[in-house]
Amino acid sequence: MTRTTKSAVTPTSAGRRVLIGVGVAVAAAGAAAIALTRRPEMPPVAPRPPSLKDPRPQ
Repeated sequence: MTRTTKSAVTPTSAGRRVLIGVGVAVAAAGAAAIALTRRPEMPPVAPRPPSLKDPRPQ
């Protein structure tokens, strides 16, 4: 096993911010993909039922 420098083991503050940003972006993309692909037959907002006083004919 080769020796590694301390900077390679511990990322700098800028590198840590980049890694956190990439992690947040991946998590957001994953959550969006799951939300878009889950139950495609059910719309996210159910349509309002037709009212008895609705003037529009059906």
